[in-house]
Amino acid sequence: MRAVVRDWQPRNRITTPLAGTPSYVNSGIIKAVMKNGEKISVAQIDYQEFDEENFQYVISPYWEIVDGLPASVFQGIPGIDMDLRLETYYRVNYIPTFIAERTPSENREDLWEILESVGLDYYDRFEWLIRTPMRAANDNLIVERRRTKQVVEKYTTGILSTLQYGDKVIVDSMETIADTTAGFVDEIFTVITNGVDIMSESGQMLVDITTRSSMIPIIIAQKIIAQREYAKNRRSGIEQAKKQGKYTGRKPIEVDEKVLRQVNQELKAGLISVEEAMKRTKIGSKSTFYRKVRALD
Repeated sequence: MRAVVRDWQPRNRITTPLAGTPSYVNSGIIKAVMKNGEKISVAQIDYQEFDEENFQYVISPYWEIVDGLPASVFQGIPGIDMDLRLETYYRVNYIPTFIAERTPSENREDLWEILESVGLDYYDRFEWLIRTPMRAANDNLIVERRRTKQVVEKYTTGILSTLQYGDKVIVDSMETIADTTAGFVDEIFTVITNGVDIMSESGQMLVDITTRSSMIPIIIAQKIIAQREYAKNRRSGIEQAKKQGKYTGRKPIEVDEKVLRQVNQELKAGLISVEEAMKRTKIGSKSTFYRKVRALD
């Protein structure tokens, strides 16, 4: 892993961290969403409040993960100069681009409707971002809530999806993680791309920050190749079925018109993303979704 800068000198008041202990902290994890829905942890982001209405956002990239990601998966964090390779980026008394472009502003006319849609009765754009599945139109990044306390858990089936960056999972041996090769690949992908350490019963670190960086490019490439292979095999299967006269195309997707109208209204109001709208209507492609919406008129 390339060197990370820890002694960078702030250039102005916006990048100069506030001194003292914050009176309030809310913490999240920025994740990049792959085309198949897999989520990769790329940074920690904290919102901190201090006395006299001062506040700051603190973004700490997970460099050992980020460095191994191809551009097709991660293109950086908007508003953050990642070429500087800072351990921590500060935005003081200033709304970062990353936050501003994906959260409602305070002067928005339908603000309270948007807040109420995620169960908020007060204005907190960072908390809103954590609660909503909404994504900005120009990237694949989301924010999920981060626990402030790290945990150490004994491995059990399904435990990995509950763990986050910095957590540790204890295994009897690596082969106990799954019963099949495919299952093992999926579990290891989850562990490594979310910064979870694997430790043996004896305390030996099997996967940690020092080994993760070299494994990331391999497991990401494996996932991308698997996606391509699946798509290729699917196309091949369809062509073969056509030749045999067995393929008549996909059946029209049935969508509840009432649900579609409600989702379309929320999408137009900026309450949800297209991806969330597709998820709620169970439509798998944007072209199909927009075609269904046009048919409403």
